[in-house]
Amino acid sequence: MIFNIGLPNDKQKLFFKDRHRYVAFGGARGGGKSWAVRSKATLLGLNHSGIRILIVRQTFPELEENHIRYFRDMPKSIGRYNESKKVFKFCNSSTIKFLYCASDKDLTHFQGAEYDIIFVDEATNLSEYQLKVISACNRGTGDFPRRTYYTCNPSGQGVGYIKRLFIDRRFEDNEDPEDYSFIQSLVTDNKVLMEKDPEYIKRLEALPSKLRAGWLHGDWNSLEGMFFEEFVDSLDNYQTRRWTHVIEPFEIPIGWTIYRSYDFGYAKPFALSWWAIDYDGRLY
Repeated sequence: MIFNIGLPNDKQKLFFKDRHRYVAFGGARGGGKSWAVRSKATLLGLNHSGIRILIVRQTFPELEENHIRYFRDMPKSIGRYNESKKVFKFCNSSTIKFLYCASDKDLTHFQGAEYDIIFVDEATNLSEYQLKVISACNRGTGDFPRRTYYTCNPSGQGVGYIKRLFIDRRFEDNEDPEDYSFIQSLVTDNKVLMEKDPEYIKRLEALPSKLRAGWLHGDWNSLEGMFFEEFVDSLDNYQTRRWTHVIEPFEIPIGWTIYRSYDFGYAKPFALSWWAIDYDGRLY
């Protein structure tokens, strides 16, 4: 069967070829992430009979706009989309299921499900807990290797989790570093977008410095909600500004006053902070 998905750019080619157990792709706005998800899911479904694929986004309208409408228009010789089941079924019996996860209660849709391949598009919009529950559905008894793919930007509630695994590569006991791969794709890698909408990069350049550093340059150290704004006043000056506010660890003298504060948070997140005050009233 001949089917033309279009021509991928160099970063998208790397994404198509990557065989790691967990792959993160993107790291900035406009890097061609959703197209890469749709295209790789299509290629996998066409080339491997009977596999089960899942595509997840935070909301159903996002699924509709970025993925489902494309599969509705697929040639019938490729497969058909079932509106009620939210499933695209290939002629070789492979399927793509579309699910959203706007809150923890939506995780009930994932209970007991098994998928050979999972794509979480804009994964950093989901929480760490949600990402882990969804990843647990990546299982089965077939011969096809299980893989989970994340597309991501340096913003959103799940950014700390994605950054720890794929950027900082700080792994816990049950995580094998050999399983994880990150492919950065910036707007400048997306030649089609640059040609069709050359003004888009100017809109990114006009953003406030912290957003510009993350969304345009893919700087994971300018994360929204992770640092005070004082940490970044420009991408080039990040390290200088960081060490204005961060110092090397030291042993606190016995005579200093120590405080502890606790914030229960609005939902699940909470914060426990320790504070030390030196003899001159400086707070650490």
